Amino acid sequence: MSTLTPSDVATSLNRALWGEVSPNLRSVQFAMEPLHIGLRFFFDGVPRDGDVESANCIGAEVAADFPGCTVSEEVIATTAGTALPRQDGWHVAYARKEASLVA
Repeated sequence: MSTLTPSDVATSLNRALWGEVSPNLRSVQFAMEPLHIGLRFFFDGVPRDGDVESANCIGAEVAADFPGCTVSEEVIATTAGTALPRQDGWHVAYARKEASLVA
C-alpha cells in the first residue's frame, strides 16, 4: 500500500458522505497515521441513533478504500454557534455553512 495523503482520504470521505449528511451534522474532520484514519463527526446537540449509524457507514466506506488501514469514528455533540475544536494534524473534510464561518 502506498502512503496515505490528505487528498486521498478527503476524496474517499467526500464520496462516503453522499446521502449520509443530516441537517444536524456541522463538520467532519480526519487525521491520518501510517495505517490508521481517525474520523470526527461534530453534530448539533446529542447525535441521534441515525446520526451514529451514518458515521459508522461513512467509516466503513472509507475503510473499504484503504485495505490494510483501520478506521475509527468519533461522534461529538456540540452546541450550534460555538467554535468547533480542531487539533494539529486534523483536516476538515466537510463544514456546514454557519454564520460564524461567513462573518
